[in-house]
Amino acid sequence: MTIQDCARHYDCIVCGGGPSGVAAAIAAGREGLRVLLLERAGYLGGVSTACALPFWLGGFTGSRPYREMLREGTPYECLPRPRRAVGGIFRELCDALRDIGAGTGADPFVMGQAAEHPGLQRLGCHDEFTFDLEAGKRVLEERVLDAGVELCCYTTICGAETNDRRVRSVIGASKRGLTRFRADAFIDCTGDADVAHFAGAPTIASPLGDVSAVSLIAHVENVDAGALEAYLNAGGDPYFRAACARAREEHPEMDLPETMLIFPMVQPGVFMINGGLDLTGYEALDPADMTKLSVRERARAEHIARCVFRHIPGGEHCRVRLTAPWPGVRESRRIVSLGALTEEDLLTGRPIPDSVALAARHFDLDRGRRQPFHEKQLRMKRDAAQIPYSCMVPQGMDNLLAAGRCIQADGQALGPARIMATCFAVGQAAGTAAALRHAEGCAFSEVSYPVLRRHLLEHGAILD
Repeated sequence: MTIQDCARHYDCIVCGGGPSGVAAAIAAGREGLRVLLLERAGYLGGVSTACALPFWLGGFTGSRPYREMLREGTPYECLPRPRRAVGGIFRELCDALRDIGAGTGADPFVMGQAAEHPGLQRLGCHDEFTFDLEAGKRVLEERVLDAGVELCCYTTICGAETNDRRVRSVIGASKRGLTRFRADAFIDCTGDADVAHFAGAPTIASPLGDVSAVSLIAHVENVDAGALEAYLNAGGDPYFRAACARAREEHPEMDLPETMLIFPMVQPGVFMINGGLDLTGYEALDPADMTKLSVRERARAEHIARCVFRHIPGGEHCRVRLTAPWPGVRESRRIVSLGALTEEDLLTGRPIPDSVALAARHFDLDRGRRQPFHEKQLRMKRDAAQIPYSCMVPQGMDNLLAAGRCIQADGQALGPARIMATCFAVGQAAGTAAALRHAEGCAFSEVSYPVLRRHLLEHGAILD
């Protein structure tokens, strides 16, 4: 097939418009670079919009593992918020959504149905910022375009051309066929290290039996929030184990979970279901597996709405509002970088000399419905892990950087590193580094860390 050439040549191309890609594009664009942001969906936001997961976790410290909270019956909302861990572009976007009445949390600012029914906060996470899906798409687009970034959606990265340790171009597939996009530098924010993979840079992936679950999010509506709040205020289980058990007993033929995480959305009577924490063994890079999982999860969402919610006060008339267009992937392919974030870094809390962001969320990657650190009673030494710049720099490439969950964070270290607030922070670091690389005419590995650190701090980043 013929590959057509894009007429423009860019200083930097950001591949992937999720949290890391948005922040990278904004940061680079504000520094005056000619930036192109390529995204496969028709909108920005990544997991938070395309996967119908409209809340950003990880902006504050103080979280604990889900299995631990489940055992104790303690809701996340009851945990403290010792300090803010992510600022910069992430905080700016949260403020922009608050200003138009479309976002709420995590530092105490309650709106939407949680304002009328504060007991619903027992279902939320202590560090989440929840927003309206459509407003989120608009605000992200506005901020990207205001930074002078050129946006091109409906384009999937399917190849890369390299020469002499440099990516010369990426190949995008769209309804027009294949297009070659050229730039001086590239930032891989695809989540699956697609650019690094197609460029021939070394990548790694966990074995299939040792990968966290993939979830397809569903939203339900027509829930009586007042009745649900009364149940929670009376000491009702926020994980709904009894309701799940009754439904499983009544419908043993159905695919129903043992526990259920639901979160109040901004709209009255609307809740998000994360009902797939037990669905392991699916390969995120295999379209056949993702098809099977999506079909299974859509059916499960309907079964949950009809059979589980009938045992939850306020849920008797619940119905499915939507299921996500894309499954939410927690881990897949990652780069092999100059320096990895390791489990030992989390456990010892050793200072990271080239920190560019903080990861405040606990380790939370299940392994076949197990959390190894939790079972061994292991804890992060500090309240937040520092993310090193070196884990963003792929080996063997001079003009390619990675941001988001495809950086090299090994084992349980990927748990806090992949959380969306941290992805915004790492993306901001990547876009800033791209501007410094452009100004200095050097490889990404040669970017001056003291200069990068100073720029990040000047723009509201939190590094220590």
